[in-house]
Amino acid sequence: MSFAKTFLNEIKNIITDTAVILTIIGGVILYSFLYPQPYARQSISALNVSVVDYDKSDVSRSVIFKLEATPQIEITRNDLSEKDAKEALVRGEVKAIVVIPRAFKRDLALNKSPTIAVGADSSYFLIYGGVLEGAMKAILTQSATIKVARLLKKQVPLNQAKESYIPYSLNVINLFNKNNSYTQYVIPAVFILILQQTMLIGLGILGGGVNERMRRREKDYFTDAPIWEIYLSRAIIFFMLFFVHMLYYFGYSFTHFEVTRLANMSDLLTFGVAFLCASISFGLLLGSLFSSREIATPIVLFSSLPLVFAAGFVWPVEELPQSIYALAMLVPSTPAIHGFLSVNQMGADFSMVVDSYTILWMQCVVYLSFAVIIFSWKRKKYVSKLF
Repeated sequence: MSFAKTFLNEIKNIITDTAVILTIIGGVILYSFLYPQPYARQSISALNVSVVDYDKSDVSRSVIFKLEATPQIEITRNDLSEKDAKEALVRGEVKAIVVIPRAFKRDLALNKSPTIAVGADSSYFLIYGGVLEGAMKAILTQSATIKVARLLKKQVPLNQAKESYIPYSLNVINLFNKNNSYTQYVIPAVFILILQQTMLIGLGILGGGVNERMRRREKDYFTDAPIWEIYLSRAIIFFMLFFVHMLYYFGYSFTHFEVTRLANMSDLLTFGVAFLCASISFGLLLGSLFSSREIATPIVLFSSLPLVFAAGFVWPVEELPQSIYALAMLVPSTPAIHGFLSVNQMGADFSMVVDSYTILWMQCVVYLSFAVIIFSWKRKKYVSKLF
């Protein structure tokens, strides 16, 4: 059997398998639009907040006005008591409570330090952080206004009063993620994982299906063709398809969702080729291990969430158990995520990701070798019974 015939048989085997086509084409395209949607707003804003103003003075109203002016907070309730505000929080009508104490204006006039209580729903850290950020901005702004006003009453010039209260100027520069948004650091990493997982499902279904058919004593091209022809044909087909998917993700999808791109094209493609080759070899290995086509999808899907958390971009690598991180490094997506994020999102030189690049090629060689050995053993086991 010639290589061209084996290649055509592999193409036929792939395009006639509905599950494989839906996964490696439909799934990739669907996820490119579906997954980023929860992060499309970039940041938390207009969180419903209840204010309990026991003081009801012009100063407390000024604080409330400044709270309303922050983008994170939208005051939707003005409750008369903390009990009413807590009930609204439990019902989910508000996400936080701000309590201004009695005698707030009087204590400020007496140079005391009254306490403004802020209670937020900390079961959702993003909401909790957004409320605290907005409240702190408003309260610190009011505090600065009061302190500067006191200095002005003492005949201190305005510029000197400002400088005495804030003796320094803080210039904050957000590196690699100027908007502090989830889009910039979650989507690039998860796109890499999506490419890998859809590829593994497709190759797992194909490999498991071949093992299943051989176990049923079916005779076809996969029982006669050299193993290198079968795997090379399958690898070429998947590489060509997922190379287009990779360009689509890092091209159109990044542009559409305004994800930063700092890598030059040559570095991106060089690293991408290593990632695709390692993922294909890993998929061929899984396909050779699976005894049936049905188990590929649940096994790969159930592994997705652990891989997300073990990859080191959602949770710091330093806080992960070393054993968990070592296992995660055996999967191509983990070194690929490190390399792609460093080169594409942080502008690192390619020499800085050589370790990840080398790991991917080592995985490619090792996994492909094991895949050939296992498939060869299974084919001898099943095919020998045909004769």
